[in-house]
Amino acid sequence: MSGMVVFLGPTLAVAEASLHTPANILPPARLGDVYDAVTRQGARAIGLVDGLFNSVPAVWHKEILFALSRGVRVFGAASMGALRAAELHTFGMEGVGAVFAAFASGELTDDDEVAVAHGAAESGFRPLSEALVNIRHGLEMAEGAGSISAATASRLLAHAKATFYADRSWPALFRAAPGLGIGEDELAGLRAFVGRVRPNRKRDDAIALLRAMTDAGGEAMPPHVPTFEFEATSFWESMVATTARAEATAPREEALALHALLSPGGEERGRGALLLALAEAEAERRGLEVEGAAMSAAAERIRRALGLRDKLAMSTWLKEQGLDLAGSQALLRAEAIVELLGREYATAVRSLVTLELQRRGELGRVREALASAGESGWSETGLSREALLQWYETEVRWLGADLPTALRSLGLSTLDQLLTAIARVHAVRSQRGS
Repeated sequence: MSGMVVFLGPTLAVAEASLHTPANILPPARLGDVYDAVTRQGARAIGLVDGLFNSVPAVWHKEILFALSRGVRVFGAASMGALRAAELHTFGMEGVGAVFAAFASGELTDDDEVAVAHGAAESGFRPLSEALVNIRHGLEMAEGAGSISAATASRLLAHAKATFYADRSWPALFRAAPGLGIGEDELAGLRAFVGRVRPNRKRDDAIALLRAMTDAGGEAMPPHVPTFEFEATSFWESMVATTARAEATAPREEALALHALLSPGGEERGRGALLLALAEAEAERRGLEVEGAAMSAAAERIRRALGLRDKLAMSTWLKEQGLDLAGSQALLRAEAIVELLGREYATAVRSLVTLELQRRGELGRVREALASAGESGWSETGLSREALLQWYETEVRWLGADLPTALRSLGLSTLDQLLTAIARVHAVRSQRGS
């Protein structure tokens, strides 16, 4: 097996790539693939060109750092590889090509510059749209060749930038040109130029990466010498455990996930999964950790929300969900991190709740219920503070063992504010007889 691995998809066809390298060519990278290449495949050099980012979690910066810490040379170019190399070149990732250089210098900053829609693996990940960096490069070349003016290039580029990445293509740009005030002569010149030159900066950079790996010594290239200490955070350990489980169950789990998303309630499941994905990505970006107490609190929240009597019932439930120790830890970490971020973003969450009520079509009903309940204070419920809190935690949801933390998670500063809000919930439920 080759000691070189290259993750490649829509940017360059495998057949063409094979002409430039003896490396083991793998599909576009997803979360865990770089880690797998190091630990299971024994890669000594990795080339990252393409990576998945929409349907599955993208390859983490952390796993690239892991590879570098193990002495693995990691090259990046053209697409996802260029983005990661621009972000990690100070740690030793080796960027190649014009796209990398543009991101590393700050000339380009938006990820959508390299994004494309593509077909399934069976099609060889055939590109179905044109990358903006390719269109940008083609317009620059056409202007330099005198086929179009600078003003025309600017108008066409602005239109392409404003177009959703999956809808970008040269034919689409040509169709839009007359509406942008582009004359027929210039449009004809641009068509002819693009047809003749076929500008493709991403493809050029991908080939440059393959050649750079060969020039660096190919399979015999010297190892990378890391200049940093790799830290295996709890999120890293969770990713490793999740990746190991996913490898054995991927086909079955993908079918299950698709069924869950398409079945009734699938939209809310998808939104819940999106929340978890964003929370974990934010935690990884900021290097957030959760302590044992936070995970214990997360377990208690889940237990109470599910109406499980005790820890034994919770343990049984975890087993029924197919969660081993590592899986349970991953679940609790995710729950704890959502709670942590919820406290930090409490004000923003409150400001968007009205929008969420509107999305669900519930705003009118909630307003009517509040108006009917009136503005009475918590003392008018006839319950003590302790009794009102106990009612809420029994009938609605647990606030947590640490009441000040619960206040922060709701963006409140005093207990009286919380009790007043709970009193309104009590009044509404009492009116409904529930």
